Amino acid sequence: MKKRISKATQRFIRRDDGSVAVLASIAIIPVLAAVGGAIEFNRLNSVKVAAQAAADTAVLAAASKANLSQSERQAIAAGAVNAIFGARASVLGLQTVETDVSTGLYEVKITGYAPSVVQKLIGLDRLNFSVTSRATTSGVSAARPLELALALDNTGSMSNNMGDLKAAAKSLVDAVMGAGGGAARVSVVPYVAVVNPGLTDAASVANYVDTTAVNPFNGIWYRDWQVTQGAGCTPNWGGSSGGGSSGGAGSGGTGDARDILDILAPIRRMAQELFGVTPAYAADVTANTVAPLTMQSWTSPATGRTYQLPMGFYALDANFPNNGACDWFKQPTIVSQYELFKRTRDQNGNPVAWKGCVEARISKVEQTWLNTNNGWSFPATVDYDVTDTPPTSSNPLSLFVPYFWPDEGDYSPYNNYAAVAPGPYSAATQGFHNNYLADGQLPASWGWEPLPVAEWGAGSWLLKYDGATKAAIIRETPDAAGYTYGPNAGCPDPVLRLTNNKSTVTTKIDNLSYWQSGGTIISEGLMWAWRTLSPNAPYNDGAAYGTTGVQKVIVLMTDGVNELIDNGNNAASIITRNISDYSAYGYLGDQRLWNANKLNGYGDFNKLMDNRLLAACANAKAAGVKIYTVMFNHAGYLTTTQQAAAQTLLGQCASQTNYAYTATDATSLTAVFTAIGASASGSGLRLVK
Repeated sequence: MKKRISKATQRFIRRDDGSVAVLASIAIIPVLAAVGGAIEFNRLNSVKVAAQAAADTAVLAAASKANLSQSERQAIAAGAVNAIFGARASVLGLQTVETDVSTGLYEVKITGYAPSVVQKLIGLDRLNFSVTSRATTSGVSAARPLELALALDNTGSMSNNMGDLKAAAKSLVDAVMGAGGGAARVSVVPYVAVVNPGLTDAASVANYVDTTAVNPFNGIWYRDWQVTQGAGCTPNWGGSSGGGSSGGAGSGGTGDARDILDILAPIRRMAQELFGVTPAYAADVTANTVAPLTMQSWTSPATGRTYQLPMGFYALDANFPNNGACDWFKQPTIVSQYELFKRTRDQNGNPVAWKGCVEARISKVEQTWLNTNNGWSFPATVDYDVTDTPPTSSNPLSLFVPYFWPDEGDYSPYNNYAAVAPGPYSAATQGFHNNYLADGQLPASWGWEPLPVAEWGAGSWLLKYDGATKAAIIRETPDAAGYTYGPNAGCPDPVLRLTNNKSTVTTKIDNLSYWQSGGTIISEGLMWAWRTLSPNAPYNDGAAYGTTGVQKVIVLMTDGVNELIDNGNNAASIITRNISDYSAYGYLGDQRLWNANKLNGYGDFNKLMDNRLLAACANAKAAGVKIYTVMFNHAGYLTTTQQAAAQTLLGQCASQTNYAYTATDATSLTAVFTAIGASASGSGLRLVK
């Protein structure tokens, strides 16, 4: 049969009479139409698939702007479709229509056509198509509330990009809050090398802040410091290092008997009151440094010399180990950073108030070091710095230590130790970053050696905080270059607690500033973001962990790596105790970082802070908090190696691989924040058709 059909077909084709030719030409049209139709159907289907994907993207983009008008959402949807198709949009005759179907339900419809080629033979010039996509924002509700914290890097490296950050952050707020007033609550946590949690109200200070130096790192920069030796004595160190007993970079440590001092503290305070200390300072745990001073005489059992020193300060005789065969004037073993604020005067003679920044809480490693070297007896079972363990007055380690950036020495360690007058930092003088008070001098009648102009321990001198000396400069809002000065230097804008008031959130974002000096400690930003979501003190604002339907989300944004800034931005190899700027962990060369954490340089600090961030992220995720991370890799800031390390670190911090984003410019930063807003809302913004 197959063979006979083949021959018949061949004979038909070979016929050359007109009727057969006409019949053949007529017959081939539907054949070509059928074949061409199949080809063009596939091409049309491909266009429809692309259009459907574009409609999905457009409706999500429009629905994320629930606070805008319908015409504005129309423009957003059309812009998204045109951006996807580019020049093909006009070729395909695309028309995009956004419709508000009902409250919280949005629709985007795309119509268009694919020009016909073969189908023209049967009168079809083009093939029309239509696709529709819908999205709902009705998922965030009283039954499914959202608690979202924005941890935003406000360091100096963001100086040229703060506008970009604000626009991007507000796009996220638009996506999750709609018109505001609903079940979505947002907090804003600006961070640099320290965070300002805003706990300055009386109740918070009384319950959550260490005002009386019960925390072992409170005032450690000043405590037990050997200020100067007896007049006329030249220390004979015999190979051991000199300076203070604080145990920082370049110095040895003697420790303290804090338990005994705690017992004696009430007796000492009673004596201060009896001997006429002014009432404003009689209740302080820090020995009085404000006139009138109550003086005491002390005679050295080693040299027989008699000296004068204020009550609360003490001396060690020449026979004490590591004293260099000299008698020494020493500072108190208890110093409260909170109390030093009211003893510091601004340019106009007014007391300087604590702005609210706090230091990082203590880790288990640090507790163990304190037990071994300073005679404490902590259980060392909780990493307070990376947990939301609530602060309580019964647990000194849980309290937050007020941040106080010390006045720094009146000299330059980089310019032959030349004298540098207090005032704004100048690269020409190469002094320290935060020299705001004159260092002062001990009266000659006290019998001690005069303090040298270039004394590497001058930053630790306590008597300069005398409640009378006016500072050369106190500035708590950034100047044109982003710098601040005084004990609150580098302390950023305070945290905004969870709120469903959208206007409050956007105003907070609009008013953010960038802050020079200090550095970047990402873990502190993450931790305070978590604490704003926590059901625990100090805020108690978050729903209880495990509450059905509640979503807790942190968006952690940074443009850099964990780092401390060199103090003076000069020679980092010069080892002084305040070699770095001050931070939530103090100075690089002080006891906490140099001794307790065994750091030997800035690279070690970077590794330690990376470790603390990962620990904080792991703990927050274990508590049920979802974490998104954003690396803003703006050109020219990080090296290729730093970029890779930062992306790896933030990828490990994020809850999922696809929750770690990288942006390179303003456009992509906004796109990333908008995408996170849609994702973070969970069922709050999703496709339904």
